[in-house]
Amino acid sequence: MWRWFSRCAPAVLAACGAAPDPSAPFGEGCFDPARGPRMARFADATPRSGVAFEYVNALFQGAGLAVADLDGDDLPEIVAGRRGGGLALFHNLGGMRFEQRTDSGLDGAAAATAIAAIDLDNDGDRDLVIASAGAATVWANQGDGRFVLAVRLPDPGTTEHILPVDLDGDGLLDLYLGDYDRLDVDATANRLYLNRGGMAFAAAGKLGGGLTWTTTAFDVDGDGDLDLYVANDTLKADFGLGGPGPTPPWPVDLFLRNDGPGPDGVPRFTDIAAQMGLTKPRSSMGGVLGDFDGDGALDLFVPDFGAKKLFVRAPGGGYVERAADLGIAAIERRSAECTAGSPSADCLVLTWSAVLTDFDLDGYDELLMVNGETSPFNPPPPVLLFTRGPEPPFRELSPDIPCMDARALVATDLDGDGDQDVVIAQRDGPLVIYENRGTPARSSWQRVTLRGRTSNREGAGAVVTAHMTSGRTQIRIVGAGGVVHSSHPVEAFFGLGGDTVDAIEVAWPSGRRSMVSHPPPGSLIVDEEM
Repeated sequence: MWRWFSRCAPAVLAACGAAPDPSAPFGEGCFDPARGPRMARFADATPRSGVAFEYVNALFQGAGLAVADLDGDDLPEIVAGRRGGGLALFHNLGGMRFEQRTDSGLDGAAAATAIAAIDLDNDGDRDLVIASAGAATVWANQGDGRFVLAVRLPDPGTTEHILPVDLDGDGLLDLYLGDYDRLDVDATANRLYLNRGGMAFAAAGKLGGGLTWTTTAFDVDGDGDLDLYVANDTLKADFGLGGPGPTPPWPVDLFLRNDGPGPDGVPRFTDIAAQMGLTKPRSSMGGVLGDFDGDGALDLFVPDFGAKKLFVRAPGGGYVERAADLGIAAIERRSAECTAGSPSADCLVLTWSAVLTDFDLDGYDELLMVNGETSPFNPPPPVLLFTRGPEPPFRELSPDIPCMDARALVATDLDGDGDQDVVIAQRDGPLVIYENRGTPARSSWQRVTLRGRTSNREGAGAVVTAHMTSGRTQIRIVGAGGVVHSSHPVEAFFGLGGDTVDAIEVAWPSGRRSMVSHPPPGSLIVDEEM
């Protein structure tokens, strides 16, 4: 018997679609046909990986997931947590094998609605932030992947995303907590904690709010500090028909421009979403940065309920929405039940998370989306994959990943072979790992990790550009956030195809720049010069 709470409050069911008739369910299994040519690269590595973790959740939200190297051996660990309690750290043994670490010092009974893994005290190892309803706890890494509780940060809301970001430019990562609570307007206000060093954090009060799923940090106005795109859910379905729609009762997306510190040293912000063209109501679930149209500028992809949004930079400095033009709107499912009748909310694709990376190492990125059910009576939705070549638009492929009701998503190299594997947190079911079964040559990829000195240790917020011999550029921003419940390795990964890298350029959060000419392919560490 399903226990299910609709995404849609009763007052807005008309916008989200009426509940399906329990007497006529779609059925069980995945009924969506192949949506494009097969991309035969992914294999389910979960059974042999040693990772055995079940997410248990009767609500529509997901729960915590972080992937990062926690013990300094250059292999990323996996940390997973349930909303109702239950936290596990899986140590990476190499070769796509993991073991649960029981001596980590973490509270194994802790609840985790969101997890972040990053170096908060600039000591060279990655710490953990674990959020749940009512608080976020910071755990200091002792240098070997064992942790001690450092501080508890009160938050009356339920945090769905933790963004470590240096907003005051002092080289220490602050914490921005994005909250989601339909029933308590005060609790759903987001909160900022400023890092004062020594694992001490000062509450800087409420900063923005709404039904926030994620926040993405980048310098949108080029003034040297990091701004915040806040993805807010307005419980609207977008059938791709256009039109502004009614004004929702909750705040739409925010774009908080960082105006620098005030007299008290706390950074001040101005919402510029309207002038950036980002105020139309959406069920915004995240904000993924990347150069989607190949023009060398960072664009913003927003997962949504129905038509996805891709905001590309316009000549005047704002954004223009072009997801449909570039082939990644991904509005509807394609099962027989959905293609035979008129559009309904049950047939819309509800995308929770997305990543943009080069899975096949041909030098051009793929966009992977994981999706969730809109009703307990629907079959699980497909995982969607889009690829592009030298010229847009994207075209759809069918990955070897089955349908599932998914939430958080991380893509990174789990086994050290040079290509990007996939970790997916389901809403109610096992954490799953899909191994990329390509056979990459060392010359076909470049992974850049950063060591900040004036900037934060991991260089979160830095823009990394690969200048290719062919004249192309590839651009990444590290540690930007934007994926619900989760935390990703702070690194820049480039597939090279048959090309080579002339230079790697790093624009650090401090304003300094580094240039590495003719780097050897494979893994590269770039140090910030003082």
